[in-house]
Amino acid sequence: MHATKDTQEPRKQGMVSWEIIDSWLKKLYAPSLPPLIPKNPEMQQRLSQLYYLDFHTNEVHDIAEAVQSEAVREYTALGNLFAEILQAAGITLAGLPPSTSKALSELSKVANDLGLADMRAESFERAVAVETMAGFKRQSELDLIQEQTTEVQCRIKHSHERRARIQKLLDERTKAAPIEEQKAREWERNADIVSQKVDEYRERLSSLNTLNNARQVRERGLEYTQIHALDAAVEALRRSVEEKQNAYDGYSALPPDISLAKLKLEEAKQKLEQLRIECEHAVDAAFSTGTS
Repeated sequence: MHATKDTQEPRKQGMVSWEIIDSWLKKLYAPSLPPLIPKNPEMQQRLSQLYYLDFHTNEVHDIAEAVQSEAVREYTALGNLFAEILQAAGITLAGLPPSTSKALSELSKVANDLGLADMRAESFERAVAVETMAGFKRQSELDLIQEQTTEVQCRIKHSHERRARIQKLLDERTKAAPIEEQKAREWERNADIVSQKVDEYRERLSSLNTLNNARQVRERGLEYTQIHALDAAVEALRRSVEEKQNAYDGYSALPPDISLAKLKLEEAKQKLEQLRIECEHAVDAAFSTGTS
């Protein structure tokens, strides 16, 4: 299938605008609509190549038609001249054997199809060689077009698949949007609650620190009072022990043969021992009170 002859002639082998490509595709696929294709630079480059190839193929086709028409006129004139020569010589095609007449008719048709100016053997060989090379070239061009067409169709298929995947993701996103918005609102509420709890815990911590500091001050005050009282009690006991020790020393200095002195000494020893025990109890009680 070729585009119509009024296809706009390209000025240079470059990128063809999408406007020209769309018009060319509409004429190429008429009366049907052309397929949907992605309009990206890569696809534009591919279609531009096909556009130029189709344009030049049409040019060659037009030239071939013109040459063939001219050849038909020439061969018609040559046939008429050949018929006149045969008629002048008294030979008619009807008088030839059927096989010869058929062979001449087939050979004339082949020469006409090949566009030969004469019917010599070398002309036929040259024409066959040219047609063979042209056939190879056309086949190569057809293979290239088929390859490019396959690639374009593959890309179109991948584009449709990608579009379907994107549409599916978009639909899923649209369906999940209300749930995600609800989760976002819940996160915001949770964040507000956590923020309030943090402020509350900070206030409680500050209050506890204040109370702890006041308590430490009170405890330190009680410890100082207790220690001061303990020191006073120890000092009083120390003075009492010193007084008793002095009395004991005085009694020890009395003569041993005096019975009254012995009695006083034994009494002083007992009182000193009792005082020592009371002092130890007082110290233990004072320290027990201070550490509780």
